[in-house]
Amino acid sequence: MIQENSYLKELYENFVIILQCSALIFAVILSRVMNVSWHIDDCWSALLLAGLPLGLGVLLKRLSHTPALASLLAIIGHFILLTLVEGALALLGTRSPAPIADSWLAAADNILPLSGVDIVLIAQAFPEWAVLALKKAYIQTGLYLFITLLAFLLTDRGTIAWRSFLIWGCSFFLVTLIAFLAPALGCYSQISEQQVGHLPKSAGRYFVADFNDFRNATEPVLKIDRMGAVISFPSFHTVCALILAQAWHGIRFAGPVAKLLAGVIIFSCIPMGGHYLVDLIAGAAVWWGVTLAVDRIGRTGQAKQTEGLISVAAA
Repeated sequence: MIQENSYLKELYENFVIILQCSALIFAVILSRVMNVSWHIDDCWSALLLAGLPLGLGVLLKRLSHTPALASLLAIIGHFILLTLVEGALALLGTRSPAPIADSWLAAADNILPLSGVDIVLIAQAFPEWAVLALKKAYIQTGLYLFITLLAFLLTDRGTIAWRSFLIWGCSFFLVTLIAFLAPALGCYSQISEQQVGHLPKSAGRYFVADFNDFRNATEPVLKIDRMGAVISFPSFHTVCALILAQAWHGIRFAGPVAKLLAGVIIFSCIPMGGHYLVDLIAGAAVWWGVTLAVDRIGRTGQAKQTEGLISVAAA
């Protein structure tokens, strides 16, 4: 369990701001290079949605009033804005000049003892309640993560909240970059509709229409209502699930429940998200690598803080 540390919390929050600005600049540059326009009304809506809590949070922080509320508003604003910006990057990735990667992803999957297609076909035999539970777990993953961040901020554990958010944001950015190099339609592209009649109609194929429409559009326009999950490889839902389990680790009762929920989400990524099994492995690798990098930032920051305190004491 990570100890509360106001210096670390501030450090992680500052890196979130740097990430936010970097992602936005990259999205604007990439859209220019790819001749993709932005829907102006959506841009104003996004600024309003994210700007109000962000601005109020900054104001409260400067006035030194209710720091917990200031941090809460800031993370809400960052969550909205980063979700939209990196959602735009994910959609831009569908227009990557790289070829569709399903052939080699399917080949890599087939090397494993159990492939994504095998798991989807096995899920055909699940009872209706189990299918519904998997669907709920999958589509509400972002909500679970958002509630987790708010819960930690409201219980004076802001260091965990900002660390988890930084891992989430950096992972999202890295996943969109990898997906740009390997755009894919997922394992349902290897299965006929007749083979998955028992599963929800949108299962595994919910993002395919947006993927194909945006990839093949002659005058593509970025709109909020199209910024859904269009990434197959790596699995970002897997990243979110592991962040959930990581954040609640060591907390009595909630910890085991979060790990169980994370396991359900990760499993649901295949029948509900249409991921290959290698997508999940790649997602876990992204989470692991980003976590190591963020924790290194934390250790470096703490070391500098300690050196500063020692210098002050010596003086």
